[in-house]
Amino acid sequence: MTRALQSPVVASLATQWAVQPLAIAAVLVAAAWYLRAVRRLAAEDSAGGRWPVRRSVLFGAGLALLVWTTCGFAQAYASTLYWVWTAQALALFLLVPFVLLSGQPLQLARTQSGRDGLVDRLLRSRAGRLLSNPLVGPALVPLLSGVLFFGPLAGWAIAFPVLGWALQLVLVAVGGLILLPLIGLGDEPSSLAVGLTLAIGSFELVLDAIPGIALRMHTSLATSYFDYRSARSWSPGPLHDQRIAGAILWCVSEIIDLPFLLIVFRRWLRADARDAAAIDAVLDAERIARSSLHDHGGQAAQADVPWWLTDPTMRDRLRRGR
Repeated sequence: MTRALQSPVVASLATQWAVQPLAIAAVLVAAAWYLRAVRRLAAEDSAGGRWPVRRSVLFGAGLALLVWTTCGFAQAYASTLYWVWTAQALALFLLVPFVLLSGQPLQLARTQSGRDGLVDRLLRSRAGRLLSNPLVGPALVPLLSGVLFFGPLAGWAIAFPVLGWALQLVLVAVGGLILLPLIGLGDEPSSLAVGLTLAIGSFELVLDAIPGIALRMHTSLATSYFDYRSARSWSPGPLHDQRIAGAILWCVSEIIDLPFLLIVFRRWLRADARDAAAIDAVLDAERIARSSLHDHGGQAAQADVPWWLTDPTMRDRLRRGR
């Protein structure tokens, strides 16, 4: 297939394929586990609490996207065009994990293992809490972009195919860990936590563009990829190829952040409404409890007043200040 590789056209998106054994094995294992877990959940819960079909469809779409990204057009041209290798890495790092996690595989695993099972213990561990921190993911994205697109890693992935195959699966796993706080696990975060995530994501919108701008504007080769690539008569020059890759990295890093920010903003609104309802319920319960402490013919229940008017220390200070 490599000898017959022609200049890429639109039809190549469907006609060019290459075998990636590690990805195929991972997809088969993941699909078998997910299907077995869903069937077991349906068999155990006879009350009708079935796993939502929408989640299964999303997880299946994620696996199909993983197969196409690792065995289709991108894999066929990754060793020839640096911009294709860059686009493939971005898809594996950002798009594929997002679609897979939308199918809630970790939530399914938590359902199977129980509340105190292995999955919950891992999520409550120090490493799990660290990765779920909204400050960690944004800090890792520029760092990983620098490692991927600047230096020798791209060249090694082309020179040693097994290393490149393993790197693709590592990108999916790392991307999933970074996106996990955004997708969520069915837990209900506070509005403060979601608001912090939104603020950090807004800052990351600017920060993520730096690697793409640097790669696009670089006047010399910034990676060893071109020492190992299979150049063709139709291949662009190395510097031009690198600048195309930089433009893709720049555009994707800006465009893909916007849907994520919208998702976080929507979660923030829901979390704020949920927190407000919980606070109102507590205040109503306190008001009812205070009313019940007084006899109907006795002293009236104390009205709601600011806390500084009922706190003895603050009340004395206010009196002395008059």
